[in-house]
Amino acid sequence: MFWEIENIPQDRIALIDDVSGENITYGKLKEECDKFALRIKSEKKRLIFLFCDNTVDCVIAYLSALRSGHAVFLVNARMDAELKNSLIDVYQPEIIISIEQMSSLSRNYKLEETGAKQFLYFNSENKKEVHKDIAVLLSTSGTTGSPKLVKLTHKNIQANASSIAEYLGIDENEKPITSLPMSYSFGLSVINSHLMKGATILCTNKSMVMREFWNTFNQHKCTSFSGVPYNYQMLQRLKFDKMEIPSLKTMAQAGGRLSEEFIRFFYEVAKKKNIKFFVMYGQTEATARISYVPFNKLGDKIGSIGIPVPGGEIKIFLDGHEINTPKVEGELVYQGPNVMMGYAETREDLAKDDELNGVLHTGDIAYKDEDGFAYITGRLKRFIKLFGLRVNLDEIEKMIENHFAFAAACYGTDDALKILIQSSGNSDAEPVKHKVIETYKLHHSVVKVKCVGAIPVTSSGKRDYKAIQEMDI
Repeated sequence: MFWEIENIPQDRIALIDDVSGENITYGKLKEECDKFALRIKSEKKRLIFLFCDNTVDCVIAYLSALRSGHAVFLVNARMDAELKNSLIDVYQPEIIISIEQMSSLSRNYKLEETGAKQFLYFNSENKKEVHKDIAVLLSTSGTTGSPKLVKLTHKNIQANASSIAEYLGIDENEKPITSLPMSYSFGLSVINSHLMKGATILCTNKSMVMREFWNTFNQHKCTSFSGVPYNYQMLQRLKFDKMEIPSLKTMAQAGGRLSEEFIRFFYEVAKKKNIKFFVMYGQTEATARISYVPFNKLGDKIGSIGIPVPGGEIKIFLDGHEINTPKVEGELVYQGPNVMMGYAETREDLAKDDELNGVLHTGDIAYKDEDGFAYITGRLKRFIKLFGLRVNLDEIEKMIENHFAFAAACYGTDDALKILIQSSGNSDAEPVKHKVIETYKLHHSVVKVKCVGAIPVTSSGKRDYKAIQEMDI
């Protein structure tokens, strides 16, 4: 397991509870995890649902589930109750751990009165097999309740945590803050990679747009901040360049494309403040991370997703053949020890063996430059055809964001391109429409643009295209 507690001084602080201020040492953390693991122990491998937030108790429950040898599915505790029950119906977990009492569970689940900070529900009915190698299950869709899960092994978690710790230079002196949900692969990777190195994690549920978040950050002298594009867009609005955060040493961005203008802004500010700013790329299917841009190369590689994480390899394939010529586009294929076993959409899928053998076809279209740095240009499935012309929706979003300096979201059908732009004034719609028509040689009748106050995002900060399409233009 990635967390080898015996190698870390027992009196070192592992977790800080933002609300109570309690410090949990690595020795205390091991003791609490061992006790919790005993309560959920069984001879047969079980499936655990952990409805979690960013609290010390949820981190302990997660680590305990790993130590118990069971498979644990991390679910955002704030997910809609109906969606929670739908997932329970599909997967029928033997154990449910929740931070609040669940009133609508079926009668098959019995609540164990523990007096603890979590509510434990057990279903003793015999269930179908869970593969011996599965350690963690994560959703591919944030808070939408999709039953499609990513199956990760202890080896996956170990490998990804190790590579992240290596290229970010994580050691026992680091103190990150939980700025992302731990049920999201990026947020979980922050916890895994720092615990592996004996660092101290400040656990908070405060939003980074709140003043209290940054007051807490400064009070505890946190050293790093991790965020998705939405977080960085909000950070610029908060006038990050004028904020006083003397302890901040590292900033990391992943979870989607950040526009080149925003990257330049944070690169320049980080350079002035002597902060290492890492732009990264990953997928839940690769446990979290696939590539990164070394902070000292970012100025020359803005727009790139970088080089593979240690232990991984990036290749470009076109029509089934690997492309080694610079600037030629194809599908980005990643190979490494952090690639998932495969997907699960039913309880029966949890018994299947490894279906990918360490090779992940990402679905992203990309090319490499002469230095081996990769650049993503779109998604295989993010295309529409207008009058027979193939239109890359991701490319249009990127163009709008770079040219107009505000967020955009594109979707559509084969007879209409629809664009939402995040702008307070309706006057911005016409210039955007004109630019798109002019750039891509489209007929004005098929392009529709609407200004909105905020583009919908998921709990992990990615564009929520399902909600976006429901805002139909």
